Amino acid sequence: MGHPAWHDKYPMCENDNYLFDLKDNETHAFLASLEAFGKGYTIYHRWICAFVCSFGILLNCLHIIVLTRNPMRVYIINNILSVIAVCDVTTMASYLIYLIKFKFLENDDVIGHSYFWLVFLLAHVVSSIALHTVSLYLSVIMAFIRWNALDRLDSKWVKSRSIGSIFCLTLLFVMLISISNLAVHDIVPTKEIFAHIQLNGTEMNLDDDLYTVSLRSLALDNDCVIFKSQLWLTGIFFKVIPCMLLLWFTVALMIKLYEMSRKRRLLRRDDTRKKSAVDKTTVMLIIMLTVFLFTELPQGAIAILNAIYTTDVHVNVYLHIGEILDLLSLVNCNVGFVLYCCMSSRYRHTFRSLFLTRLEKTKAGRKDVISAFHNLIS
Repeated sequence: MGHPAWHDKYPMCENDNYLFDLKDNETHAFLASLEAFGKGYTIYHRWICAFVCSFGILLNCLHIIVLTRNPMRVYIINNILSVIAVCDVTTMASYLIYLIKFKFLENDDVIGHSYFWLVFLLAHVVSSIALHTVSLYLSVIMAFIRWNALDRLDSKWVKSRSIGSIFCLTLLFVMLISISNLAVHDIVPTKEIFAHIQLNGTEMNLDDDLYTVSLRSLALDNDCVIFKSQLWLTGIFFKVIPCMLLLWFTVALMIKLYEMSRKRRLLRRDDTRKKSAVDKTTVMLIIMLTVFLFTELPQGAIAILNAIYTTDVHVNVYLHIGEILDLLSLVNCNVGFVLYCCMSSRYRHTFRSLFLTRLEKTKAGRKDVISAFHNLIS
C-alpha cells in the first residue's frame, strides 16, 4: 500500500517502496514517538552542538600541537592522527558557522536565505561529509598499520613518511564520490518551491532575493534513479565499507593481542606486568570499537535504508533523528584526544611539557613578581 498524501506533501520519489505501514497501531505510535522526540530534541541541539564544537576545536588544536612535536611525529600513526584532527577541526568549525547562521540567527517568519549562504550551506554539507569520510578511511589505514606492525616492530609502515600521499589519495577518492552530492542538488528561488503557500493564504515572506536548496528535476526522473544511485554510492563507500573494514581490523587486532599475550605467558611464566599492558591496550581498542559502532554504524544502516525506502525513511526517520546523527559525528571528532591521552605515556609527557610545565612556570613567575612587589612596598 502506498501513502499518496505523503507524496503530495513531500514530493520526492514516485512509485517508491515503503518501510512503514501506518495502518499498524504500534508502527504509528513508534513514528509518533520518534517525531515527538525530534521536536523536543531540536530545541537543545544547537546548544549541545555549539558546546561540542567549541570544546572540540580547542581539544583538537591542542591535539595537533602535541602530535606535530618532533618526538611524536616520527611515527606514521601520529601523523595520521594529526591529519584526522585537522579534518575534525575543519568539520566542527564549519558546523559551528552553520549553527550560528541557520539555527541561532534563523528567522521563522522568512523562508529562504541569500544565495551566498546557500552556496556556503552546500559547501558545508559536501565538505563535512567528505572530511568525515576521510577521517574514517584514515582510521581504517591506521588500524591496518597497527595490525601489520603489532608483531613486527621493524615494519616499514611504522616510520613511513608517506602520510602526504595517503591523505591526498584518500581525499581525491572521497571528493570524486562527493561530487554526486552537488550533482543532485540545486539552489533555486523560494518562489519556485513555496509559491503555493501564498495561494493557501499563509502570510510568508517570499522575497525575490531569497533562495532555497532543492533536488534537481533530473535527479527525480525515472523514479529517482539518479538520486537513489547517489544515496547508494555514498551510503556504501562513505559508511558501510569503512565501518566493515575498521570492525574487521579492530577484531583482528584484539585476536592478535590475545595470541601474543598467550605466547608470552607460555614463554616467560611471569606475565603480571605484560598482562596488565596487554589488557590496557585491549580495553582501549574495545572503547575505540564501541565508540565507532555507536557513532557510525547507525548512520550506515540509515543510509542504506534511505536508498531503498527514500521517501519513507527521509520523512519518518531522518527528519526526526538527523540532528542526533550530526551530534554522533561531532562526538566522534573528539574521541582521538581522550583516547590517546589514556593510551600513550609519551603523549602525556609531551602534553605536560608543552602546556602544564609552562603554565606552572608562568604561575611561579607571577608569584615572584607579586612577592617582589610586596617587598618593595613594605
